[in-house]
Amino acid sequence: MFKKLLLVTLAAAALATGCSSGSSSSSGKRDLSEFMYLRGVFTWWDAEPEFQLKKTETTDVYYASAELVADGQPYDFKFADAGWSAGSNCGFKGKEDEVMEIGKRSKVNCSSAFENFKFTPPETGVYNFFIDVTKETPEAYIEKAQ
Repeated sequence: MFKKLLLVTLAAAALATGCSSGSSSSSGKRDLSEFMYLRGVFTWWDAEPEFQLKKTETTDVYYASAELVADGQPYDFKFADAGWSAGSNCGFKGKEDEVMEIGKRSKVNCSSAFENFKFTPPETGVYNFFIDVTKETPEAYIEKAQ
């Protein structure tokens, strides 16, 4: 039920922010790569074109990449549309999901306000930030880019 509500809300938010009806994924759901971004301290929280989500080969899994410096400080981030629209402002679901690590999946709440994920990179490099909406409750995870 949550997943259906999320996808309906995301589609409504996209329409409210002026996005065209566009294409949908093969499962008939709204294509998040049309209007969602990785936003965080490394983007100055802006919706920058280079951080717009891209499709993976797996249906309903999206990602964006960011180059991060391993200085021991956590990077705050979220997945959101350009207007921080209700229903497409995706941060952590529970406190146990706040701190991200390589190999850990965290539950996502797309009706968040101040629930920023935190990630401290173990080494300087490019990281891929994923959002997976294939399940009832969406999940986020991070992988080091090849």
